[in-house]
Amino acid sequence: MAKDFELKDNSMSLLKNGYKEEGDNRPDYTGDAKIGGIDMKASLWINKTKAGKTNLRGSFQPKEEMVSPSASSGDSDSPF
Repeated sequence: MAKDFELKDNSMSLLKNGYKEEGDNRPDYTGDAKIGGIDMKASLWINKTKAGKTNLRGSFQPKEEMVSPSASSGDSDSPF
């Protein structure tokens, strides 16, 4: 039986994005990261420069900031 994978601090694990389609803005790779002890979502895009060189661009977003569309729709009658 495999153990659950735990990221070490200041590291990330990315997998190829299976939902990426030609010409869309979705990241080429997505995954998880841990930076300064904070669990993050990681995204990586692969682009070409005008000179034809490969350019990697990435971003990190704290998992706590990720909100589901239903939770942020504002359709609730609740004042909170």
